[in-house]
Amino acid sequence: MNVLKTGFLLALLTVLLVSIGQLMGGVQGATIALGFGLVMNFVMYWFSDRIALAMYRAKPMSEAEAPQVYRAVREITA
Repeated sequence: MNVLKTGFLLALLTVLLVSIGQLMGGVQGATIALGFGLVMNFVMYWFSDRIALAMYRAKPMSEAEAPQVYRAVREITA
């Protein structure tokens, strides 16, 4: 179900971009906006997790570095 919601939102964003492109530049603007929208949606769908982790400078941690985090995760998943 989440895949459908994500696909719908990405399609809605593409339609919005193409509409704005058409208003600003006619058929050529809509074509450019469609290309931009497709590239942007591809990047968001496949790389959004990496972008979010990089934005917060996340890094892997071992159980020795943060035993309380590992303990909390174990309790939550049990």
